[in-house]
Amino acid sequence: MRFLLLFAAWATLAFVPAWFISNPYQHALAAVAGQLVAPGREIEILDLQIYYPFDIGIYVALCLASTWVARERRLKAVAVGVPLLALVELFSLVVAMKAINAVMMNPHALASAAEEAERFATGIIRVTGLIAAAGVWFYFLGRERLSLVAKTWLGS
Repeated sequence: MRFLLLFAAWATLAFVPAWFISNPYQHALAAVAGQLVAPGREIEILDLQIYYPFDIGIYVALCLASTWVARERRLKAVAVGVPLLALVELFSLVVAMKAINAVMMNPHALASAAEEAERFATGIIRVTGLIAAAGVWFYFLGRERLSLVAKTWLGS
């Protein structure tokens, strides 16, 4: 119960900086992804709602709430995990943009194909960030807690 309360508190606090940096962060990420998808060409982004970096805030909150490990290990998990999550975000955005770009550049594509590509891209973007945040936290800190409860070590 203590973990959940700490997690809720840290997640609330992490939301504030994530909210302020979300727009420039999303546009910078999209610019890099655009160069990876179409090198040398400019992809115009009209409306961007990719929910990044809120997943990073969730990851930081998970790490800081993990009081069963020393503070230094939690901070190290944050320092290592945040760049990993940024790379996952970039990769998922590249995959989503490539899917949409492949359909848009195909003159024979049907309107339904464009809708499906957009739905696929939206799913990739919405799901990968939170799954990656939980997965990275579990790898660095969470599995230890589950091991303590089960009285076994999941890493062995």
